[in-house]
Amino acid sequence: MGDEEAQPEFRQWYDRALDVGPAGNQAFFGRDVLAGLVQGIRDFREHRQQRWDQYHGPGATLLGCAMWMDDPELLDELARLQAACVVVSKQARDKKVQPPDLPYKLRRLADLNTRTPGLPVCYFPPLEQLTSLIDGEHPVIGPGWSLPPGDEMIPTVRTIGFRKGVGANGSMPPILHAKLALLGRLWEHDENDFGPADVTAFTPKRLWIGSANFTASSRRSLEFGFWTEDPVLLRGAEEFLLDLIGSSEGIDPDADLHLPERALPDFDDAAMAEAAAELRFADPEDD
Repeated sequence: MGDEEAQPEFRQWYDRALDVGPAGNQAFFGRDVLAGLVQGIRDFREHRQQRWDQYHGPGATLLGCAMWMDDPELLDELARLQAACVVVSKQARDKKVQPPDLPYKLRRLADLNTRTPGLPVCYFPPLEQLTSLIDGEHPVIGPGWSLPPGDEMIPTVRTIGFRKGVGANGSMPPILHAKLALLGRLWEHDENDFGPADVTAFTPKRLWIGSANFTASSRRSLEFGFWTEDPVLLRGAEEFLLDLIGSSEGIDPDADLHLPERALPDFDDAAMAEAAAELRFADPEDD
C-alpha cells in the first residue's frame, strides 16, 4: 500500500467560528484553529479595528508561550511585527548533533531570532529590573555599578523548563503547557504626570487563549481558541508572560535543569553605606 495508504483524519468534522465580544474577535472550534491566531495577529498589525490603536504607539508587539512552535505561516507573521517574544518548552538534546550545531527543529527558530529584532527591555519594568547572571550567580550591585544599556533586547524565541528525564525519582518535570498570545502596542511619550520625561510603555490590547500548539501539525487536530479583550485577563496574561520571559533561557542552553539567564540582583548594602559615608564626610577642600 505504501504511499497509496490514506492518512487518517477527521473528514466530516464540523469546524466552526463564532463571533464573541467586540467586533473582530472570534472563537474557533475544530481543525485549523491556528489559522484564527495567525489571522488575528495580521488583523491587529493592519489596524483592522480602531480600538486596537494606541496614541504614540504604531508598532504591533506580541508576547506568547506554547509547548512548541514551528508553523511557517505563524513564524512569518511574527517576523512582520515590530517586536515579539515567544517562550517554548526546552527541547531534549539530539545526541547525533554536537554543539554548536543545532537540530533542524531548533535551527528554524534560531533563524527567526536572527531576522527579527526581539523584545526591547526598556518598555517592560519587570524585565528592566533583571540583570544577566555572572558565572551563573546573581550579580551584586555595589558602588560603581553601571546599568545595562537602554537598548537591550531579548531574542524573539526563548525556552524554559527541564529536559526530559531530569525529574527527581523518575517523575516527569514540569512543562510549559499554556498556549497564549498577547498583542499590544509599544509606545513612547516625552512627558509624564510630573513634566518632561522619556516615557516608554507597553499597552496590551487583545489576547489569544487556545488549546492548539503553535505548530503546523496542530492544524490537523480538533482544537479550540478564541480572542478576548477582557482587561482582567489582559493584565493577568501580561504578568504571566513577563514572568516566563524573565525566567527564560536561550534556544539550546547547556543546562538540563531550569536555569534562568536573568535574575534580580543582590545588593552589597554594607559597601554602598560605606561609600555614602565617605562622600558625606569628605573634606570640601579635596574637591
